[in-house]
Amino acid sequence: MSFRSGRVGFSRFNVVGDAPSVIDDTALAILSEHAFVQQEIGTPDEIESGFITGEHLLDTQFTYEKNAFGDPPGSMLLFALRIDTCKVPSEVKHAQRRIQELAAAAQNPSGFATKAQKREARELADRQLAEDLAQGKYRKSKSVALLWDLSTHTLYCSAAGNKVIEQLGMKMRSAFEVNLEPLTSGACASRWMQAKGQSRSADDLRPTAFTSAPSESPEQAHHDKHDESHSDKKNTQVPPVPWAAASTDPRDFLGNEMLLWLWWQCETAEGVINTIDLATQRKTELSVLLDRTLEMECAWGVSGKQSLRGSGPTRMREAGQALLAGKWPRKAGMILAEGEAQFDLSLQADKLVVASSTVPEVADAESPRQLLEARLLLVRRLAGMIDGLLDAFLSQRISPSWPAKRTAMRRWLSERIARPG
Repeated sequence: MSFRSGRVGFSRFNVVGDAPSVIDDTALAILSEHAFVQQEIGTPDEIESGFITGEHLLDTQFTYEKNAFGDPPGSMLLFALRIDTCKVPSEVKHAQRRIQELAAAAQNPSGFATKAQKREARELADRQLAEDLAQGKYRKSKSVALLWDLSTHTLYCSAAGNKVIEQLGMKMRSAFEVNLEPLTSGACASRWMQAKGQSRSADDLRPTAFTSAPSESPEQAHHDKHDESHSDKKNTQVPPVPWAAASTDPRDFLGNEMLLWLWWQCETAEGVINTIDLATQRKTELSVLLDRTLEMECAWGVSGKQSLRGSGPTRMREAGQALLAGKWPRKAGMILAEGEAQFDLSLQADKLVVASSTVPEVADAESPRQLLEARLLLVRRLAGMIDGLLDAFLSQRISPSWPAKRTAMRRWLSERIARPG
């Protein structure tokens, strides 16, 4: 997806290092120095990457007009990373080698190719494939849109795949001598708590048991063995949350707890969340509606995954049954609104990855540049709204009132299954 038009999607990274503070001639020169260049002689590397302006795949002429935006001026860099993959499909490679072997075998009375002929056939096929690669026959190109907010040291990337992130990290280190740290829910929570002097609280956080462990889980088996006479301890087990345990930040479960908390708020408080704009410290009110899609996974690692599609998936009976079975929401479609600004998006809660978000129309733009700049500011506003939701949740999650809210959420999810959808 592009930040320039249409729907947007992004993952975010904290940029660590001596980054430029504004876009100037030096920054543009660095981009030009590390622009995409296609290898023209010999067999290309399997992966080639470099920066482009983002206007189109072949544009490497970086200028202030095309790439520098923001408020204050020059505080946002809009560009892209081009990644070319030059690789022969395995089936094509096998076919070419087989063609050469069959041609050699046809010359023999036995109809079989000798070992030497097979070796020669492989070499002939590989030489032909190398020539094909050099001519660009199996080259596949893609462009990944990037938005670097220098004022907040945040890089927005329109993709979230590991291979893309690996190439992006290498290019940013090589060009700007900076490192990228994923801004997942766990990482954002750690930064938030550190800013509030709550670093120790962040280290002590463990996943919440909103339900008892399923009977098939190791946690329940251990509980049955050691706590048979203590039924009041049925919620003391800690769900392992497998996807968070395998993440770069094991506290990424907080994003899923936030999404479950939002679900509860939508059904019990009409989805109105009081938040603080972290950039301006202005109190604001967000409206949240979960809709269209809901993907869930068992936090105990037992009952697998579930995906629901349709109008109001959180109200479906299957969603309530999944909650009772220990599944947590991992990704949900939602509508976020603040004043007249409304975004319709999908959020992967543990990674805080936004997908396919609408951007409010800009009615008063007097030029294409003003329109684009307004869109970029709206993207930043959307990120701020998501951070505001996480801030509102964390404020409750570490407060003395959390046990009472946890009990209320447990009661809610156990009782909602009996209600009609």
